[in-house]
Amino acid sequence: MLRENYPNYYKIISGNLKELRLNQKLSQEKFAEIVGCSRVYISRLENNKEQISLQMLLNISKIYNLKPETFFKLQ
Repeated sequence: MLRENYPNYYKIISGNLKELRLNQKLSQEKFAEIVGCSRVYISRLENNKEQISLQMLLNISKIYNLKPETFFKLQ
């Protein structure tokens, strides 16, 4: 199956999202406030329990002046 040949991008994105938040020295609550969602949603994203929407990924990218593809790269 083709999926087996691709990395788990949601896991990569969740790690990069958490790294961004920690580099900004923000709590999950403050980060959620900045990007316009709940702390629970951020927690679920960071723990790979929920898949980020394209809209949220684009929103975070815009707020932090990052290219969306930044979140797809292994750090």
